[in-house]
Amino acid sequence: MAVCIAAAVLSVLAGAGPARAHGNESDQAAVLVEQAIALIANDAGADRVAERLHDASEAPDQMGVDAAKVQAAMELAEQPGAGAAELAQVRGLLLAAVGGQLASRPTAGPAVGSETGTSEVLDEFRPAKGVSNGGDVALLVVSVAVLVVGLVLARRWRPPHTLRQLEHGDEQGTR
Repeated sequence: MAVCIAAAVLSVLAGAGPARAHGNESDQAAVLVEQAIALIANDAGADRVAERLHDASEAPDQMGVDAAKVQAAMELAEQPGAGAAELAQVRGLLLAAVGGQLASRPTAGPAVGSETGTSEVLDEFRPAKGVSNGGDVALLVVSVAVLVVGLVLARRWRPPHTLRQLEHGDEQGTR
């Protein structure tokens, strides 16, 4: 009981620590470039990509990164009105800046810890909405047909006593 009271008092008195927005930011330019590529793939916007590239250009560990290509990518991302076409060019420059080898690529053996197990950053998956092709139409027609057949068979093979109850009402309940 005393432990519960002490825990309740401590939870009220002990305030939350301050939040650090960039507490775990990497000091390796290759990791920051990979994060910028992921931001592009997930449509995070040119401003966030440019900020990550700025961090990559100032990172103390520049090993494995072509700084000139990162700088060119940063300038392209910082252009006013940078859209999807410019970000696609930025992505190509960044992949070239790290020699096509992402920092999280798998090493010998299985991926462990923070390794992703892949060296590819795929674009965001956006499936088509609604009926978009012949396969969708065929699936819709088959689904409706199966539903209609199921309802017809349920009505046809209904046990006789339930059919009488539905047609004449429950006579025992009215007495």
